[in-house]
Amino acid sequence: MSLLDRIAVLHDWNPNAYRPFRIDGVQVGRITDTGAGLLAGFPDVFRITAAAVDLHPGLGDLDTRSAAVHDVIVQLAERGDVRQPRGETYGISEGWNAPTRLRLDRGLVPLFGVKSYGVHVNGFVRGPDGLKMWIGRRAPDKRVAPGKLDHMVAGGLAHGYAVDETVVKEAAEEADVPEALARRAKPVGALTYVTELEQGLRDDTLFLFDLELPADFAPRNTDGELTGFALWTLDDVMARVRETDDFKFNVAPVLIDFFLRHGLLDPDREPDYLSIVRRLHAGP
Repeated sequence: MSLLDRIAVLHDWNPNAYRPFRIDGVQVGRITDTGAGLLAGFPDVFRITAAAVDLHPGLGDLDTRSAAVHDVIVQLAERGDVRQPRGETYGISEGWNAPTRLRLDRGLVPLFGVKSYGVHVNGFVRGPDGLKMWIGRRAPDKRVAPGKLDHMVAGGLAHGYAVDETVVKEAAEEADVPEALARRAKPVGALTYVTELEQGLRDDTLFLFDLELPADFAPRNTDGELTGFALWTLDDVMARVRETDDFKFNVAPVLIDFFLRHGLLDPDREPDYLSIVRRLHAGP
C-alpha cells in the first residue's frame, strides 16, 4: 500500500452515472438514476427528466422548499427507501459563498450529491521526543466508518454555523476541549473532493486546522461519537496510514497533508512525493 492509495479514495467516482440536481435552474448536486426514480413519485416537489432533476419552481422560498423536501425524505424513510433523517440540516448551495437555496437533512446529503462542508482538527502535542497526535476511534454504531480511527475533532458545518463556531462546538462535544483552548486552532488550508461511498456521492470541502495542545491535556468524548483517544507518535500515525486502511476514508488524506506541512515526508526519500502533493490538492 502507499500514501497515494489513501488519496485515490477521494476521487473514486463515475461522473456519467449522475444527472444534475438543480434549484432555480442552478446545479447544486448530482443524483443517480436510482435516486431520480425514488423522487419521481413526488411531482409536486421534483421535476424529473432524462437530463436533470429539478426542484419544482413553484416552491419559491427557502422555508417552503425545505419543508417540502423534508416531507419527501420522511415518506421515503418510512418506506425503507432511504435512511431516517438525522435531525441536523446543512445549507445547500452551488458554492461556498453562494446564498442557501435549500436546507437538507445531513443524512440525505449523499443522495442528492450536494456540496457539504466540515472541519478536521489535528490535535497534537510538542515534546522533547518530537510531535505526538491524539487519535480517536469512532463508535461502532456510527453510520459512516464505524470503528475506524479518526481525528481528535471533526464534524460537519450545520446550517447557521460559521467555520470557527463549528470548531469550538465540535471540540467541546467530541473531545471536551475548553472554548479558550479550541480557539487557538489555526486554519491551515482545505481539501476538496468528490467520491462515491455506499451512502451515495460525497462532494466535500474540509477546512483543516492544527491545534497544539498542552502536554497535560487529555481529550474526553462527550457525545458518544468516539469510544476513546490515544496519544500516538507521528511515526506510528504515519505507519498506520501507509500500511492499513484503519483510518476513516477522509482522515488519512488530512493526516498526509499534516505530514507534508510539518516536514515529515522527504522528497529525497518518498518516491511519490510530487504525486502526493499534486493529487492531495487536485480538487474535484
